Amino acid sequence: MQTYHKIILVLVTLVLFACQTKQDGNLEGTVTPPNAGAKITAMQSGKSVSTVDANTQDGKFRMALASGVYDISVTAPSAPFPMSFPGIRIEPGKTTTLSPIEFAPATGKANLSGKIIPPSPGSEVKLIYEGKERAAMHTDNEGKYEFKELPAGTYVLRASAPGHAEDAAQVVVMENQKAEQNAVLFPITPIDGVDWAAGKIHATGVGMPPQNAANNTVRHAMAQRAALADAQRNMLRTIEQIRLDDQHDVKTAMRGKNFSEKIQGFLKGYIVVSEHESTGGKVEMVLELPLTGPTGLSRYITE
Repeated sequence: MQTYHKIILVLVTLVLFACQTKQDGNLEGTVTPPNAGAKITAMQSGKSVSTVDANTQDGKFRMALASGVYDISVTAPSAPFPMSFPGIRIEPGKTTTLSPIEFAPATGKANLSGKIIPPSPGSEVKLIYEGKERAAMHTDNEGKYEFKELPAGTYVLRASAPGHAEDAAQVVVMENQKAEQNAVLFPITPIDGVDWAAGKIHATGVGMPPQNAANNTVRHAMAQRAALADAQRNMLRTIEQIRLDDQHDVKTAMRGKNFSEKIQGFLKGYIVVSEHESTGGKVEMVLELPLTGPTGLSRYITE
């Protein structure tokens, strides 16, 4: 009888183990160079769940994980900074493959630091060098970040956070020097004329020709001028609605003289993306300004 109970217990244990295994998924990828000594760590809520080493011969790794969402960190002694892959989803019985991970060797002693404005939970900065992502990290509670031991060169810093428009800035890092670059993440809110995904601001203006103009050429020029002025006013109204954080928007910030002058300077950088003349000589004009990026509104705010 005892033997029978033992057999039943073993069978139950095997079934439970099989059910548990069925709920697991796998994470795999490849690290170059293979001999980098890379460690891959899966984290949830800031705590390490599992760690594996990449194979020193081919750089491959494979990790079994329970289904769920993980933040993956890849580190190596020879690398100047860690690689971060947030929000990786593991599904039961499936294998998730990360993009190839390439470590740049530590060939410099420059530092790049800065702050993401406003500080936001889950904000992340990525460092792009020669067209490739070289590093990524989450900011601290104050929005600060720092990359150490960077090779000299020209980098693109990309900042992102859930519910915010991504920002990007180009920064030149000199050998053995410290560089600083801040970024602005605008909270995404419904505003007519703002394309959050493309990082663009659009405004339309309409101009009517005067009836007493000397000729058609003058009528058209005056209608153009009126359409441009109308579009510029509408552009300013649109920009004023963009929020800087939970309590401030651009309009409230423009009460300060220096900030107001910056925005007025930013408005002068518009481009005309379309112009249309309809019956009666009415002119409709559409202007565009960059919201984010090297020449965007975010740069004027950080500077």
